[in-house]
Amino acid sequence: MGERERWLSVAGRATVEPDGAHDLCARLAPHYWDLDDPARAGDLAEMLAADQVRLVIHPEAVSRYMS
Repeated sequence: MGERERWLSVAGRATVEPDGAHDLCARLAPHYWDLDDPARAGDLAEMLAADQVRLVIHPEAVSRYMS
C-alpha cells in the first residue's frame, strides 16, 4: 500500500532447454540468499539434486508501466 505501481510484460515464443538450469541456480543463489545459512544452502542442494529444465523466453515485444 502506498507503493508506486510497476509492471513488465514480455511477449514472444518460449523454448524448453534441457541444459543449464543447474548452472543458473548455482550462479543466482548467492545473489539472493545467504548460503552461509544452512537452510538456504539446503534449499540450493535440493534444487541442484532435482531434474530441471530452463524456460527461455525469446522476446518479440516488451511493455512496461510505471506510475
